[in-house]
Amino acid sequence: MAQKKAQERIAILGDIHANLEAFQAVLAAAKERGVTQYVCIGDLVGYNANPKECLDMLRALKPIGVVMGNHDEYVGANHDLSGFNPVAQLAVKWTRERLSMDDRKWLTSLPYQKEIFRFGTGMPPFCIVHGTLDNPGMWGYIFTRLNAMASMEYQGNDNLCFCGHTHVPMYFIKDDLDTKAFYFPFEKPLKLEMNQKYLFNVGSVGQPRDGDPRAAFTIYIPDDETVELIRVPYDIKKTQEKIVAAGLPPRLADRLAEGR
Repeated sequence: MAQKKAQERIAILGDIHANLEAFQAVLAAAKERGVTQYVCIGDLVGYNANPKECLDMLRALKPIGVVMGNHDEYVGANHDLSGFNPVAQLAVKWTRERLSMDDRKWLTSLPYQKEIFRFGTGMPPFCIVHGTLDNPGMWGYIFTRLNAMASMEYQGNDNLCFCGHTHVPMYFIKDDLDTKAFYFPFEKPLKLEMNQKYLFNVGSVGQPRDGDPRAAFTIYIPDDETVELIRVPYDIKKTQEKIVAAGLPPRLADRLAEGR
């Protein structure tokens, strides 16, 4: 008798931002939930005090897809930082000094967007991007229905896309009539329907900004066509102490407890 194929479970991670304690907690939660593959929608570095450790941990997962975030690009390259606020500028400069040139080259080698095939499901690929699909290298934010509509026009035949950048878990549904925006409910799997397009912001592992300080990530199960937001508590105090000890701006430590 043939054995039943194990169900594929894909963890979609994003906005890790060098927060080692949050990343470790998320990986433990993913393992408990039987995750089989990993995807990252960008911003692995920036803000927090463990960029090298988080970069190495992500690469060790052998993710099936990774795209570049704006902090990844600005840490990896030597771009002018005038578009960043002063706190983010300091964090980028600090992070550049703590990564090797090979690490920085890897960050800048990442694509802005990527399609990932759902083998054996009969479904089209799903796509990942850090900001928006309409102009991914300009780092636009998707906060509103209109932002989402512009990006979703570029999904093509991909009925499903995952993004980040705002650090606020939300999702958008587009059908023939309209595009609607929703807050992403916590630990309530959402069943994807045929003939609709979906855009999910997967939340932030390392610096949540929706008022919930717990780390957030998303699990996608292609066989069931379900998407679920997971929240994970972690040792925020330890992360804060590392930020202060590293000489990074204290505001970066304070905001973690606020989830803002």
